[in-house]
Amino acid sequence: MYKIFTDSDVMPLRLHQKVLRVMRITTLLVFITFIHVSASGLAQEVTITNTHISLRDLFREINRQTGYDFLWSAKSIPPSTAVSVNLHRQNLSVALEQIFSDLPIAYSVEGQKIIVKEKSVIGAIRDAFGLSNRSSFNTPAQNAITFRVLDPESKPLRGASFSSLSSKNTTFLGVTNAEGVLSLSVSSGDRIRVSFIGFEPYAFSITDDILKMGTFHLSLKRSTSNLDQVQVIGYGSDTKRFSVGSVSNVTAEQIENQPVTNVLLALQGQAAGLAMNATSGVPGSRVQLQIRGQNTIRGDASFKPYDQPLFIIDGTPFAPQNNNISQLSNLATGSSFNGGISQSIGMSPFNGINPMDISSVSILKDADATSIYGTQGSNGVVIITTKRGAAGKTNFNFTTNTSFNTAARTLNLMNTQQYLQVRKDAFAADGTTPTASPGPTYAPDLFIFDQNKYTDWQKLLFGNTSSNSDFHGSLSGGTLNNTFLVSAGYTKSNYNFPGDSYSNNRMTLHSALHHNSSDNHFSIDLITDYGYGQNNSPGFGGAQKVLLPPNLPDLLDADQNLLWSYNGVSLSSYQFYSYLKRKVLLQNYNLSNTLRFSYKIFSGLNISVNMGQSRNTSDERYQNPAASQNPAYPNPTAQFANMKYQSINIEPQIDYTFTVGKGEFAALLGGSYKKNTSNSNSLSGTGYANDNFLGSINGASTVSSYDRADIYKYSAGFARLKYIYDHKYIVSLTGRRDGSSNFGLGHQFGNFGSVGAGWIFSEEKAFKITLPFISYGKLSGSYGTSGSDGISSYQYQAFWQPVGYVPAFQGNRPNLPINFYNPDYSWALKKSLNVAMDLGFFNDRLLLNATFYRNREGNQLVMYPLAIQAGFSSVLQNMPAEVQNKGWEFSLNSTNIKGEDFRWTTNFNISFNRNKLLSFPNLETSSYSTQYVIGEPTSVIMSYRYKGVNSSSGLFEFYNKDGDLTSSPNYGLFSKGGDQLPITNLEVKYMGGIGNAFSYKRVKLFLFFQFASQMAPNYLSKIYQSNYQPGRAISNLPVAALDYWKEPGDHTTLQRLSASSSSAAADAISAFLSSTGAYSDDTYLRLKTMSLSYSLPETGLKKIGIKNGSIFINAQNLLTFTNYKVGDPEQFDLTAVPLQRTVAIGLNFNL
Repeated sequence: MYKIFTDSDVMPLRLHQKVLRVMRITTLLVFITFIHVSASGLAQEVTITNTHISLRDLFREINRQTGYDFLWSAKSIPPSTAVSVNLHRQNLSVALEQIFSDLPIAYSVEGQKIIVKEKSVIGAIRDAFGLSNRSSFNTPAQNAITFRVLDPESKPLRGASFSSLSSKNTTFLGVTNAEGVLSLSVSSGDRIRVSFIGFEPYAFSITDDILKMGTFHLSLKRSTSNLDQVQVIGYGSDTKRFSVGSVSNVTAEQIENQPVTNVLLALQGQAAGLAMNATSGVPGSRVQLQIRGQNTIRGDASFKPYDQPLFIIDGTPFAPQNNNISQLSNLATGSSFNGGISQSIGMSPFNGINPMDISSVSILKDADATSIYGTQGSNGVVIITTKRGAAGKTNFNFTTNTSFNTAARTLNLMNTQQYLQVRKDAFAADGTTPTASPGPTYAPDLFIFDQNKYTDWQKLLFGNTSSNSDFHGSLSGGTLNNTFLVSAGYTKSNYNFPGDSYSNNRMTLHSALHHNSSDNHFSIDLITDYGYGQNNSPGFGGAQKVLLPPNLPDLLDADQNLLWSYNGVSLSSYQFYSYLKRKVLLQNYNLSNTLRFSYKIFSGLNISVNMGQSRNTSDERYQNPAASQNPAYPNPTAQFANMKYQSINIEPQIDYTFTVGKGEFAALLGGSYKKNTSNSNSLSGTGYANDNFLGSINGASTVSSYDRADIYKYSAGFARLKYIYDHKYIVSLTGRRDGSSNFGLGHQFGNFGSVGAGWIFSEEKAFKITLPFISYGKLSGSYGTSGSDGISSYQYQAFWQPVGYVPAFQGNRPNLPINFYNPDYSWALKKSLNVAMDLGFFNDRLLLNATFYRNREGNQLVMYPLAIQAGFSSVLQNMPAEVQNKGWEFSLNSTNIKGEDFRWTTNFNISFNRNKLLSFPNLETSSYSTQYVIGEPTSVIMSYRYKGVNSSSGLFEFYNKDGDLTSSPNYGLFSKGGDQLPITNLEVKYMGGIGNAFSYKRVKLFLFFQFASQMAPNYLSKIYQSNYQPGRAISNLPVAALDYWKEPGDHTTLQRLSASSSSAAADAISAFLSSTGAYSDDTYLRLKTMSLSYSLPETGLKKIGIKNGSIFINAQNLLTFTNYKVGDPEQFDLTAVPLQRTVAIGLNFNL
């Protein structure tokens, strides 16, 4: 770029004022300098050979090679002025000296401008631009120093701004090039300030030692301002200041403050719009996530579906995603269905990843953020970034902690006298007499069991205190061009459950290697994670014994042998200890590798390729020995299972950043190829001669097998273009074409994309004058589309399988079709709208965000139920139903106090989502007519309107369709003559979290509260199930169940008792379980995390070779405030393994 002035020695006043004003807006300095990203600094080289070249053409050529602008007056350099040059890879400063040595003109370098003028008027040019009155070089008293600016990971920072603080006014000196390099001429004592968006500014004085170095390296610390924190997005990074997408970020510090072994647990309440379903306290159990509501419907409405986001680790899709990695029945893999909410858990694949190895987690929510992932990101994206090495001395970090676990909330159960009275009242209410003999009124607990014996089964099962041990060490360091990090961890989490051998053990290895070539053109990154997990668990079913009757006889004899009868009463259905003798072993191996090559063609243009492989393998053994079974019916059995997930991902990319005038472009073009495979098989053996052979399938007399294999291939091309003009106006465009093997011929490909825009209105002059207390303001929005192919593979073609239970005929085994294929289904389509406003007050000490979103997914892919005559239960097809999720998200970050010794910050988020079935053509005549209602949430439950307990009859009452009361309502919807309405909505009304961080000198305290509100199944929905019905079942109950009807005039919670399964009371119970009475408001506030740490004095530590260290106490699930009457408000199930309250004490130090 070049400019020619007129004969006037100065610019017009209006232009001068405009340039001066822009140069003095210090908050925009770093962005303005980005228009010079093609420059390479004074240290870069110039190559020009010409025996007769006009000076003006020479300036143009130097500008082309370096990006430096030449400014001159027309009369000082006539067009005929020519020179002879022979420059070959010559340093720019030396080249300028040679060019101007014999010319009657002078030059001055001011930042990225080279001013050329007659020597007598050069000062006028400098004054016109409001630039420094000193030259950047050609001053004998100064020294040329090359500065290189790096981030904490030793990566060069391109565009870092240098300013001089030596004069009264701050003077802009220049910006670093793509290698983070800037050469300046400085003198001893000069004060220099270096700044870069997203990092803390750094000011220092030039010393004689620096001058002797010749080259000075700076490492900037990342900014603590939420606006400038770098957040990982799809195929890149961004800051909140210039982002138009909706992205939430959870930092390493937030994760490490929590004593959790699964990183997903550390996300609860941390990000607006992120819902979590944590329903088991079993170590290693699975945690489900959902972003901005449920988008899909399913053919099987026996439970409400739960869309899961895409999980990416270091740029590679996580092979198992968030699927259950266990096939066999252990304490965590059981499932229950309570009031329309599936409690299916299983074991989590994220056990193989150590939270201490994680640098950040980004949650991508809207179209601008997720469209770059196409159909894979239709339900949102969770990007996990692991830690990297940093240049500098080798550093060893070690952390260890021991934690103690107890049940977060326990049940207040009846004692023996209360329990026996309930049983007696049930028989009395029926007008029957209990007996000691088998029959309809058989009651061994009232006649045969000890009437004074009391066992607190809940305390026996979950009343213990278990412990966890965690050790983690890392070694990091390197040079400017080569960095490394290697870490190892070991975690042992014991079960809060009887039995000493039950635990979840994990060993992890993590490494991150980075290399830059000496010329900074080529770089390579290799990241590897390996995890081995071993989970020893009792068989599933033991946890349900928490409601055993309190006067149940002992189940073990004096020698700890199992007892199977008591005075003629069989104890088989009560024998809890038999589950402890069933051995379940799950071994899991997790391996992830990410390899990235990058080559810089020239400044701003890079080509790269990401190659990733993720593999997760599980090996399980389940033994049900004769020793765990009634000796009258021994049948030793064993199961063996294997499961493997593997993903291979290759993504070539090219990115280019460049500037035009005040605008900055960032372009990305890439492709993606992915192949996922999953395999599972199992063997079941029966008829073992004795328990000693259970370790091998060869010991079984009868063997049955099962296996399944699935292959999924995916390819895509994608592009993204982002444009920022004048650091105020932002436009982002994304496009992607996806191809999936899940669709048949003619339907494999789909096109998707998004458009986003933003306006930083706080940078407008009028706004600054009118509302100066608002330091930052941005309006942004995006709209885009994505598809969905989240279905079983190859359902567009027929599948057959051999029939194992039919004998072969003439050596041939028969084959049967296993699916009703459909070659015509295609992509589901999701349309997303996002609008947001960000405001910063008081120099960004208070930051507010408000976001409105609306997502609509249509052309749903469902397994549509078929009539039995079709020969198959369902067929995969597209349905024209459209589901909408609409809501608001609010977040706040504030620095309340920022003193020299004391600091207090607050972060808060809350989100509101409303789910609705917008349309469903011909719903009334479809098989979904009893499950969904247009205009209602997809989580709605068809329910009777519950009135209460009739004070005269003592039975539950409900409103029928005419508004009359009845204890026997008619099944079915209003529209079909029944009495049910879609009035029980299980959708979360709102959720969020609030955290406060305090620091005083060496002490830090962090408190984080998580909250949520929804309708949820209450304790009545559990105790009125057949196995636990008050008075009828030989099962204990919560003390709250004592509020039952006894005589006319009573106003109670529970209806009159009954010991019969066929009575008016039993009919009323059946209706109650499908009524609004089985659900209650579930609003809670939980002290999710408390972290207290103390930094030890460095003076004493250094004497023993330790750089720094700290001691800490971290706690999880400490306190819960709720109106939920019985049980844990997060679990909804009285017999689930309780969530754990954890308190960890630990030590951290660096060598």
